[in-house]
Amino acid sequence: MTTTEPPVRPAPRGRSAARAGWDVLRTWTATTPARVWLLTVLCVATVLGLFASASFTLGQTREGLDVLGRDAGPQAMATTELYLALADMDAKTSDVLLMGTDHDLGSGRDDALEQYEASRRQANEALLHAASLTEGDTVEERNVQEVLEGMGAYEQLATEARLRNDEAEAPPGEVDGQALETYRRATLMMHTELLPKAFNLGLDSSAIVRADHEERQASVAVGLLGVGGAGAAAMLALVALQGFLRVRFHRRFNLPLLGATLLTGALTLGAVLALDTSGGYQREAKEEGLDAAMSLARAQAIATDMQADQSRYLLDPEMADNYQQVYLERAQQVLFRPVNNLEDYYDAVEEVAVSYPELPGRGGAGEDDPGTLGYLGQKAQDAVLPGHEDELAEVLEAYSALQGQDEELRAAAGAGDTEEAIGVRMGITHSEDGAFRDYEQALGDLTDLHEEAFEQGIGRGDAVLALWLWLLPAGAAALLLLILFGVRPRLTEYR
Repeated sequence: MTTTEPPVRPAPRGRSAARAGWDVLRTWTATTPARVWLLTVLCVATVLGLFASASFTLGQTREGLDVLGRDAGPQAMATTELYLALADMDAKTSDVLLMGTDHDLGSGRDDALEQYEASRRQANEALLHAASLTEGDTVEERNVQEVLEGMGAYEQLATEARLRNDEAEAPPGEVDGQALETYRRATLMMHTELLPKAFNLGLDSSAIVRADHEERQASVAVGLLGVGGAGAAAMLALVALQGFLRVRFHRRFNLPLLGATLLTGALTLGAVLALDTSGGYQREAKEEGLDAAMSLARAQAIATDMQADQSRYLLDPEMADNYQQVYLERAQQVLFRPVNNLEDYYDAVEEVAVSYPELPGRGGAGEDDPGTLGYLGQKAQDAVLPGHEDELAEVLEAYSALQGQDEELRAAAGAGDTEEAIGVRMGITHSEDGAFRDYEQALGDLTDLHEEAFEQGIGRGDAVLALWLWLLPAGAAALLLLILFGVRPRLTEYR
């Protein structure tokens, strides 16, 4: 019986071609030139990865400095000054009404009106900055528009109050009834609509800057890990290539590749240090510069509104008690001590000025004493730049002197001596040598120091990164050349 063998099926031609190609590739990769090429490509890829990672992270850091130092940061500072400008407009309006027909009281009516116009221009500029910073945020854009429209309505009321008082030829301290009623509407609008919105715009601007700063700092932190990882991968690839060449070609050292390895480590370490140093400068610029300057600007703005309550206290006897209480509340925002009336507050502020740099309440003066708080309290002391403690001392002394003048004003008013009280008030608000001018000057000098620290921090951060604009691409190009010089002689041996 004959057995028939089943026919043998030939392998598909596509599979045979693929297997043959794979065999050829496997045979080729087993050769020394192929492995040199593969390791070289790996080294080039990791070097390019290091260059890309470092370039991206350096760019992120540079962009963060630019946004903080030249865009959002200054805009937020200008937005914070909106409250100051609006408060000063209302302060000058009340001063003009209090002067009445005596245009030479204090630094004069013309000076007060000039300052009013200057504050109005400042407010408009601050609103432009606020509009730029809040672009895209529908709610904040509406707030900016409402403040702008409210300013127009306030100016109409303030102008009407001045004109009515002028027409009535009201003497100092005796504001015309219709003028007073119109001014009440104006200052009510200022304090219930404009100033709250302005203050919130300042806070929102600060929040925008803080969120952007934190986001960029987090991105740079991730980038630092990327740069470090890319640098480590490039060094491992170079070491692997050197090890292979040493074994195959029996060479102890390959100087170009050794130089490339050292240069890779130097570039990686340098980039990481530059990023970390620049990030530190950026952080200091924000915290010790911008944040502190904005806090002091708020202290000036609230104090401006506070001292204007002195004029309102004198020109509106029916509301005098209310203005006196509001004065204390605003004063407590500037410098807080746990007291309940102005008499105790005067003494408490003097104690702060005398005891500085040891602030009352600090270290446990009792559970009911939270310490010296407010914009000029512990917060300001913590933000003082090294070597500039005396500047804060001058601010506290000027603030204490301002409270001393307020005590004199209220004592004269309480004794029925309105003329003396007005004279004290006009002295306080004198634009050249008044107590409030001294306070503004001292506070302005301290604010300037923090603004300089902000600008210096941004400048130093930029300077650290500027070197890497050319150093990184030059270093990457040098690495590629060293790799080429390291493997080319070995590959030529197989030609």
